[in-house]
Amino acid sequence: MEIKIALVNIKEKEILKKLIEEYEKELLNIENPGEYKYLNSYWEKENRFPYFIKINNEIIGFVLVNSHTLVNKDGKNIAEFYIKKEFRKNGFGKMIAIKVFDLFKGNWEIREIEENLNARTFWIKVIDNYTDHRFKETKMKNQDWFGWIQTFNNS
Repeated sequence: MEIKIALVNIKEKEILKKLIEEYEKELLNIENPGEYKYLNSYWEKENRFPYFIKINNEIIGFVLVNSHTLVNKDGKNIAEFYIKKEFRKNGFGKMIAIKVFDLFKGNWEIREIEENLNARTFWIKVIDNYTDHRFKETKMKNQDWFGWIQTFNNS
């Protein structure tokens, strides 16, 4: 079984758009989440990287990486991370997260909204293992963010 990440070509934008809608329906628990307002920016702006998550060339999710950070002013951020339900709990998320972290050396920032305890549990476990316990966690409550932020450096 081959698990990999692949940059999303602009011609594949509609596939990503549908996956983002599926993700937001689940995350926000609403039937019609509307358009993801940052989607086009992943092809229009620098330092934005949309990836499909694939197993044996089947798309099972996506990860959006950018440089929009709140704590580390120079670094990368996983803006969105989604694996379809039927592919969860198999270690794929951890494998993909590590592949993404290894693509970009330096400062990292991962954020979870306060209500998403499953995401926080997942990311703390992955980051703790990846950094050998060398990360920081903060809780932010302001106009920019309301939730948890984990930061680390993998240089």
